[in-house]
Amino acid sequence: MVNLVWRKDDSIGLEFESESEYFETLGFLAKDSRPIDIFTHENQRSGARAYQGKLRLKTSENIPASLAWAFEQSNDDRVSVSDYVDNLVHCHAFTKFVDPTGLQYTYHIYPESLEAVRNTVPLRFLMDFDRGYNL
Repeated sequence: MVNLVWRKDDSIGLEFESESEYFETLGFLAKDSRPIDIFTHENQRSGARAYQGKLRLKTSENIPASLAWAFEQSNDDRVSVSDYVDNLVHCHAFTKFVDPTGLQYTYHIYPESLEAVRNTVPLRFLMDFDRGYNL
């Protein structure tokens, strides 16, 4: 079973209604078109406790309900969900890190490949994953 709640206390974060919705969202995030940008800020380099993982909305068309709700709550098209971003990296093959500025501060995170991400999905949820990918 996967974690369905990705937020601390009453803060803004992600909540999934079911495992089906979790894997549908995973499929959506694995898209080559990148409707949601996944990235980290290495805040510990400037004195903060740790890095911060974020999702940033690039388009609001046809996004899964869990993401729509989180971005609606954020009011700035960004949601800080460090644990969820870690989960994508360590459990779902989002292992390509790109430093767009060369300053070793912000890293955009991409899936290793669609196949690698699909291989992390239990068989009974592959239809959900594919539905999210094809949204």
